[in-house]
Amino acid sequence: MIKRRKNKDKSSLILNLRRTWKYVKQSNGKLVIFVILCLTDAIIGAILPIFSAKIILNITNGVVSQLFLSAMTVLGLDIISYIVNYFEFRLYRLINQKTLICMQEDLAKEILNIKVKEIDKNTSGLFIDRLNRDTEEIANVFVEYITAISSVISNIGVLLAVFLLNKAIFVYSVITSICLFFVDKKRINKQNEIFKNVRKLREKKTGLISEVVRGMRDVKVLNANDTMLNQMSDKIEETTKEQIHALNTGTFYTYIRRNLNSLFDFIYIILCCYLMDKSLITIPALVIAYNYQYKIKNLLNSFVKVIDVNKSFELAANRVYEIIYDNKFEKEKFGKKNIKKLTGNIIFNDVCFSYDNIPILKNMNFEIKANERVAFVGKSGAGKTTIFNLITKLYDINDGEILLDGTNINNLSRSAIRDNMSIITQSPYIFNFSIKDNLLLAKKDATMDEIKIACKAACIDEYIESLPDGYETIVGENGVILSGGQKQRIAIARALLMKTEIILFDEATSALDNETQSKIQEAIDNLKGKYTILIVAHRLSTVIDSDKIFVVDDGRIIASGTHSELLKSCNFYKKLYSKDLLK
Repeated sequence: MIKRRKNKDKSSLILNLRRTWKYVKQSNGKLVIFVILCLTDAIIGAILPIFSAKIILNITNGVVSQLFLSAMTVLGLDIISYIVNYFEFRLYRLINQKTLICMQEDLAKEILNIKVKEIDKNTSGLFIDRLNRDTEEIANVFVEYITAISSVISNIGVLLAVFLLNKAIFVYSVITSICLFFVDKKRINKQNEIFKNVRKLREKKTGLISEVVRGMRDVKVLNANDTMLNQMSDKIEETTKEQIHALNTGTFYTYIRRNLNSLFDFIYIILCCYLMDKSLITIPALVIAYNYQYKIKNLLNSFVKVIDVNKSFELAANRVYEIIYDNKFEKEKFGKKNIKKLTGNIIFNDVCFSYDNIPILKNMNFEIKANERVAFVGKSGAGKTTIFNLITKLYDINDGEILLDGTNINNLSRSAIRDNMSIITQSPYIFNFSIKDNLLLAKKDATMDEIKIACKAACIDEYIESLPDGYETIVGENGVILSGGQKQRIAIARALLMKTEIILFDEATSALDNETQSKIQEAIDNLKGKYTILIVAHRLSTVIDSDKIFVVDDGRIIASGTHSELLKSCNFYKKLYSKDLLK
């Protein structure tokens, strides 16, 4: 069982290294130079101890005439080593930077491909932590290996030097180093188990903190500072306790190692005294051997470092690559059929959809023709917004089919769906960019004239022009400097800029005052006959001019028709309209 687990761990490590190599090899030229520099440094490091040992032995034999020349040679090699180290460090940074950028770009791309329902189920901290911290740990792995191998090669010279000086000290140094190596290995294994839990706790803490920052205004107006502080304190305390547990474990094994090291040093002195007493070693040789015993320990410390790097790498790589390659987080799936321009025909055939096993839509059927303006009305929770989420393929249906221009939505490519429709939601997200850059998200090559025309149609141009920096105004996180109505109007301008054939308004005028709503209503009316327009609204007064109104109740279409037709044929709609008039 243990052997099987070790084989599994080994194959997992190899797989993760292969995946990481894809990013590291993009710095191929720099990596080759880095390896050459490391090997040069290692060879110099291997030669110096042997060379120094020979000098010591020659001195003990009474040969001192070449001492100055030898010292100058050592100095020259040291200077070369320092120069090599300088360029090593610079290349290390460049390789690390390139690897990190490529990996984070790939991870960010895959996070954006994750299904919305997966994002709903997890905290933002899970993705933030992996995108930032874990990728940093992965990016270093190959450079760390090369550095460790370089260190081993360098310290092989130390081993040979000690072997030349005295065989007994050589054997003793190797045995004691192996003992210390196993203590370090035990520490790494123990800490690794604790760090697995630390990362999970850290994700939750990061997620909560990011939520508090985003929801700062609501926290303040609810006077919930103390409540949120208590929750944050609990997460911080829980994470910190586990981190301290890991540090205490490391301290415990470090304490054992130091005591063992002191004991080994004491025994080493006794051994040296014995060798001197028996005239088996000279004082100069003894001094250099004593100094080198620490470098022999460094030889095995390089292996300890590799084990430590492997453990940290495995933890980070498993967390990152399960997003990029594995199926733990379900990704969006699209078909291959690409339609550059949809006309706007939409059909729902017996569509069923459940969220967390709770039925939302139940055998829903309706048809929308190109360039029609239709509305969906009903009580909150009836499934109106879900219809939009399915049309834009933010969620996948459980049963039935959705047809766009006669093609099953599952057979259409991402661009065929999302380049042909835009949606204005009740709470649009406005990014911490300038107003202009927020609008360019919809069309990156839009001209200022196009931007201004869209903003004028959305009744937001006068406000933008009144700002000191105009369209270059930075709006803060989620458009913090804007009112709810202003954010919705910018979102409407963003959608109009896309010029898609299908436009979906999901309570898009809910945060607008009556005067502005009237202007937006006029803008929507101007689009009539040119685009397929779908509207979800609680205010029925805003949709009475629609070509068709679908009445939604308990996940089903219970009636459809024009406003006047529904007033005559549908009591449910009549009651909704009567309540709306009383508001």
